[in-house]
Amino acid sequence: MAVGAVISCTGVSKSFHVLDGRSVWQIVLGRNTGTIRRVHALDDITLTVPKGSFVGVIGLNGAGKSTLLRTLGGIYSPDQGRVEINGDLSSLYELGMGGRRELTGRSYAEWILAIQGICRESFPDLIADIADFSELGERLDDPLYTYSSGMEARLFFATATVQAHAVYLIDEILSVGDQHFQAKCWRRMRNRLDNGASGILVTHDWPAVLKICKQAHVLDHGKIVMSGRSDQVVRWYLNRHVSVPVMSGRARFAGEIPQTVTWRVGETAILPLVVEIQEDLTVHLIFAVEHMAIGVGWEIVINGIDNFVAACAGRYQVDLTIPNLPLAPGNYLLDINLVLVNPKNPLERQLLDGRGWLKGSPIELIVVGRSCVGRTVLPVEWDLATT
Repeated sequence: MAVGAVISCTGVSKSFHVLDGRSVWQIVLGRNTGTIRRVHALDDITLTVPKGSFVGVIGLNGAGKSTLLRTLGGIYSPDQGRVEINGDLSSLYELGMGGRRELTGRSYAEWILAIQGICRESFPDLIADIADFSELGERLDDPLYTYSSGMEARLFFATATVQAHAVYLIDEILSVGDQHFQAKCWRRMRNRLDNGASGILVTHDWPAVLKICKQAHVLDHGKIVMSGRSDQVVRWYLNRHVSVPVMSGRARFAGEIPQTVTWRVGETAILPLVVEIQEDLTVHLIFAVEHMAIGVGWEIVINGIDNFVAACAGRYQVDLTIPNLPLAPGNYLLDINLVLVNPKNPLERQLLDGRGWLKGSPIELIVVGRSCVGRTVLPVEWDLATT
């Protein structure tokens, strides 16, 4: 195992033999041996997780993410390669009650704690913690088959994470439940990470990868096809699988757009832009400010400031002006987009041109000065002139 690593996966491959449905019945009836397909779920996977960090794995359905976790967790044995885990392991796979739905919530929690090898003397305190975290109240003593999916989610997560572990294997579980419960899940996992926990998170929720992982991989048909810093990996993944069609050539940003902009707290901030419109179109400019701290979080600080540019062909100077800039000092990202608006349906829009980190053309905003205090409404002004 690499020095300082808690998870090491070297050259791991895993395949399954699958019978098609018709062949199964033919075998039962003794007519033939059936048609067997070999499915390669993992193909030469190599990755490591350093101590004290989480690594993200994203991919489409069928990419092999769950198989990877089960191989790392020891449920599946690899056909080739080696898996090494250094530390107390907790596996949080997709939600499931393990087929014991006749149990009450309390009995289920005790069953899971027993499987984890926890002594029964600790059960009362741990069950009290589970009851408090899950917020099930008296329903903890009702059978699982009476639970809603949200109640099951709360019970499963509360039970699986009631004790701190050194290493976690997490499959989608942080994206279940309502927003209130998701926030509780994130606080608990952030607490575990701050106290030295490590692990792997596989998910479709790419903001979750940015929130907790500094490094990430993209898994596609059992192979790692992209690795690196999580923001770069997420951008590559989205551009490949969730790209937005761009109606290029009809309107665009002209002139040079700086890669870095510096504004000062409390002063007037100006972002000059030149827009060229080739046809008589109803064009709007949408501006947003995002804050990203890799491994901590990503959020939109200012969202969807929308301004009409023009409805006629021409070249326009657009100056974004923000008096008394109320942003706190720090590093941000600007996202600017030209969109075509349907005059008959203003909510119907198509992207014409854009700049931003997801598009591979980030504009870094550096805000300097003393911190502003309190909450305020951002006073955005636009100056528009033909050129």
